[in-house]
Amino acid sequence: MLTVLDLVNRALSYFNIQDKAKGKAFTIVAFGANFYLLYQALRHLRYVNYRAGGVLFLLAFLVLLYFIVLNFFYYFTDKQVKWDVSPRVEKLLGGNPQAAKAAEAALTQSTTLGASNGLFQEERLLPVAVVVDQPKLDALVQQLRTTGALTENYQGLDAHAIERVVTRTHRPVAAIGGPFELPYFALVQSGKQLVIQGGLNALAPVTLGTITRVGLMPTSAAIKDYQLALAHVFLTGGEVMQPGRHGLIRKDTPYTITAQIAYTVRPEAKPGDTNEN
Repeated sequence: MLTVLDLVNRALSYFNIQDKAKGKAFTIVAFGANFYLLYQALRHLRYVNYRAGGVLFLLAFLVLLYFIVLNFFYYFTDKQVKWDVSPRVEKLLGGNPQAAKAAEAALTQSTTLGASNGLFQEERLLPVAVVVDQPKLDALVQQLRTTGALTENYQGLDAHAIERVVTRTHRPVAAIGGPFELPYFALVQSGKQLVIQGGLNALAPVTLGTITRVGLMPTSAAIKDYQLALAHVFLTGGEVMQPGRHGLIRKDTPYTITAQIAYTVRPEAKPGDTNEN
């Protein structure tokens, strides 16, 4: 049985498969392979001298079947099993509570502000309204998955930990964790329009969306009165877990981007000056 699982793991490692999809494959293979233990149990129970071994095989079959059923509920349904002892087993095996708390905190963070495109005073940052080019954004998300830059595994937390986060925050949590800042982004002015470009790096940028408002101002007014710089661009959305009547509900939402622009008042224009950056 372990040999079969190892072969499956080696085969799947050649492909870019998410952890949850790989878990489904392991669950199916383990379910079938586990019956080999039942076969050995029945063989041993037929003979008096081997019945002790048969009982051990039978116990191993039942224990593994229990955990396989738990995996089935976890990977194939949105239901929560009340008799799941996995958290207690993890605790007995010395699970890292600090790492788990850090992962839970990562699911609840609203932003990850840093010096991604420079250091700006927070009071000089404005949110923007963006019309997203969905096909191009979805293509970028797939590239981020392929390179391993973006993971959609709820920070590696199990269903119980995710439920704790949802219960505490009373809001959905995303598989990507908190807002994911794009590796590369840039602000491009085209006439009176502001376009957000992004990508894996500066060598392959794509247009991800057009800014329609900066704060409460139309884009054209913001360009005229302020010098603008793109401070942050976050990827949000995707698969989320949200509270339901009987536990968590998994839901797929479209990926989108949110952005923040830094601004400073434009110096008084001299005669002959233009308002373009």
